[in-house]
Amino acid sequence: MKFIGFLAFLFVFLMAFWCLFFLASVIPYFIYVWLREGRLEENQIPD
Repeated sequence: MKFIGFLAFLFVFLMAFWCLFFLASVIPYFIYVWLREGRLEENQIPD
């Protein structure tokens, strides 16, 4: 049972680590793209 508990803890820890890594790397990119698209929409308004 200790081994199963250790595997569960390791799995949850790795999932949390990869989730934080993913958010820390992807969210700034999405914000950058959103700002760039917003500025492009402001400068290039379709008729």
